[in-house]
Amino acid sequence: MSLLGMIADRKRLGLILNEVNNPAGPMKILDLGCGNGWFVKKLNSMGIGTIGIDINLEGETENLIRTSAYDLPFPENYFDCVLAIEIIEHLEPRVYKEIGRVLKPGGKLIVTSPIPKWNWLVEILCNSGLADPLVTPHMNCIKSEDLPFKLLKKRSFLLIEWFGVFENEK
Repeated sequence: MSLLGMIADRKRLGLILNEVNNPAGPMKILDLGCGNGWFVKKLNSMGIGTIGIDINLEGETENLIRTSAYDLPFPENYFDCVLAIEIIEHLEPRVYKEIGRVLKPGGKLIVTSPIPKWNWLVEILCNSGLADPLVTPHMNCIKSEDLPFKLLKKRSFLLIEWFGVFENEK
C-alpha cells in the first residue's frame, strides 16, 4: 500500500467511526465494495458489526461475501448504514436503487469518492505509484449533490476527494 493510501485510510477510518458510533445501540453495517475486507475486519474487531461484499473477493467468510453490488443478497431495510468507500465511482448509477433497497429508512449512506474535477490528478498519482492503483476505471465520478439520497453533510477529504453522509429518505 502506498503512503498516501495509508494516510487516506487512517483518515477515512476516523471520519467513519464518528458516524457509526451509535449511542442507541449497535448498527448493522454493509461495506459495499470492501476490497480485501480490511475495513470490515477493523470495524468488527472494534465490536461494530459489519458485513463486506465485493465481486472480486477471494475467500469468503461469515462477514465477507463475494457478490455483485447490483444484486445484494440481503432483505429490504436490512442495514442501518452502508459504506461506499472509494467505490461509487467504479459502479453504474443503477447501484443506488439497490443501496436504497437494503438501507433502512433514515439509515446512513457514507461515501468517499474523488472530486470529479480532480479525477485526472488521481489517475496521475496512481500511474506514478504515489497512490494505490485503480482496480477498474472511474466510470461514475459524481458530485455529492447528484446522489439520490438526502445529503446531511459533506466535506473535502485529502483535497482531491469528498466525504459525504447521506440519509435514506424512503
